[in-house]
This record gives sequence, structure tokens and C-alpha cells, in this order.
Amino acid sequence: MERENAKRTYSRFGLSYVGMHWVYVLLYMLLLQVVKLVLRVPYLPQSIKIIINFGLRFAIVYPIMYLAVRSLPKHQIEKRRLGIGGFIACYCISIAIMYISNLTGLILNVLIGKLTGVGAVNPIFNVVGAMSPVMQVVIAVILAPIFEELLFRKFLIDRTVKYGEVSAMLISGIMFGLFHGNLAQFVYATTLGMFFAFIYIRTGRIGYTIAIHMMINGLSTYLSSFILEGDLFTRITTALSNGDVDAYTALIEENLYALLAVTSIALWFIVVAIAGVILMIVHRKKFAFEHQEGEIPKGERFDTVMGNPGMIIYVFYWTLSIILTQFGISILEVIGKVFKFF
Repeated sequence: MERENAKRTYSRFGLSYVGMHWVYVLLYMLLLQVVKLVLRVPYLPQSIKIIINFGLRFAIVYPIMYLAVRSLPKHQIEKRRLGIGGFIACYCISIAIMYISNLTGLILNVLIGKLTGVGAVNPIFNVVGAMSPVMQVVIAVILAPIFEELLFRKFLIDRTVKYGEVSAMLISGIMFGLFHGNLAQFVYATTLGMFFAFIYIRTGRIGYTIAIHMMINGLSTYLSSFILEGDLFTRITTALSNGDVDAYTALIEENLYALLAVTSIALWFIVVAIAGVILMIVHRKKFAFEHQEGEIPKGERFDTVMGNPGMIIYVFYWTLSIILTQFGISILEVIGKVFKFF
């Protein structure tokens, strides 16, 4: 009986989360057409598309995703405090996980890009590059971490942890990683999602993971914005290779503070990542899980979590999205062309 309840719970999450994404796609495409008609333009600027995109997500789609699973029974996770030292340790470990898994994802992206002939694909650069600094802060640094942590940690884990902490942690990370829809983000989003899930399971306080998520997104967004701003690195490299000392010196002087900021952040990531690896080794015994009364037996966990209609559809859809993205094809564009929205 408990196993059937667990299957229904996981299936509800899979169906609800992927179903609401389809609703989002439909609403997004309809709104694009309406706005184009109102403005009487054939094409919309990328900035307006981003406002429509995330406005729909935060104002309508994500809240309804919660309403779709709200009726599922919850398990009250015991509240524990990390303390300042514990929070700093979790932040360092998060950076280490992100650094290592992101490097792994980048290597996979490049290797697969060579096989497909498209090259490495990273759609997030296109999105961040089209945002103003204010939009980057509001969307990437504030709203996205709040909604993502609520949807993929609190709401999900509160309703699945009673069937096993390990299963809840793994599915939290996997669903979160797949939801990004591209390989460039999938690897680090999955591993980070699992660690954030562990933090929430052990503390019962979603504020910790939201705060760490915000801190990581803030620095990452700044680095991405700088990399995307013009062709500064290319010009500096070209000046060096051509032996043009005057041009090289001028570029450094004109962008000195920005270069110092980026270098400082990059060094910060490296130092914190090293500290995170050391902390993981030192505190490895703390990565333990507690037995739950309704926990699914080991031999039945995979079939219970993944062998249900909702999760099968969720994994298939988002895996397809990742594959298409590696070929430079957006699943939004595919659906748009099928229904003649674009």
C-alpha cells in the first residue's frame, strides 16, 4: 500500500511539473502573438520575450505547479540550525560541487558538440546576454532561486522524504537538472540540486538553500555578463598575438576595474572550491541518512520512483529537450513551428 502511494506521489509530481510546462509553452506562444498584434510589429525584441517568459513562469505557471501537488500528504521535517560555521561550510561545498560538475558538463558539452558538428551549446548565455543588469538581479539572483528551491526542494521533498531520504534527494536533483532543458546546465544543476536537497532534509529550513542559491547565481551571473560584454577577451588576445603593446595596454587600462573584479571572483571560486573539497573530506561522515518509517525497500526504490507514468513522461520530455538543444534546436521553436506560431 505504501509503495503504491509513493508511486502515485512521484507520478503526480512528474505529470504536474511537465504538464504545467506545456501550459507555459502554449501561453507563451499565444502571448507573443498577442503582443506582436498590439504593437503591430513582425518580431519582438529579445528583452520583451524575456519579460513575457519569466513573467508567465513566476506569476502563473510556478504557483499553479504548487497548487497541482498541494493536496499530497506532507511529512514534517525536523527543524535544525546550521549556525554560521555550518552555513559557510555548506556554501564552500556547494561551490566545490558546482565547480567540479560544471567542468565535467563543459567537457561533455564540447565532446558532444564535436560529434554533432554544432559545437558546444550554452543557451543560458543568450538569455543572460539579453537581460539588463536590473533584470539579471531580479530574475536570476532573486526570483529564480526562491521559486526553484520551493518547487524542487521544499514542495517535492516534504511530500516524498517519508518514502526514503536518498530517493527524495536523488529525484530532487534529477528533476531540477532536467528542468533546465540543456546539457550545459544539467550536470551542475543536478549535483547541486542533490546537495541542496540534503541540506533541506537535514535542516528543514528552505531559507538556507535559497540563500546559497542566490549567492551562487549572483556571482555566476556577473561572470557571464562580463564574458558576454563585447569581445574584450578576443581583442586582448589579438593585441598580444600581434605584438601590439599600445593596444593591449589601452585595453587593460580602459577595463582595469572590470578585469580586476572578474579575476577576483574567479580566484574566489577556486579558493572556496578547494576549501569545499577539503570540508567534504573532513566531514564525510556527516553525509548520512536517517531511516524513515514508510521508507521503500532498496530493491523496489528505482521502480517506485521512476516506474510510473508521470516520471517516465517527465524524463522523456526533458531528455528530448536536452538532445534537441545539443543540435542547436529549441523545443519551443519546434512546437511553435508545428502549431505555426513562428
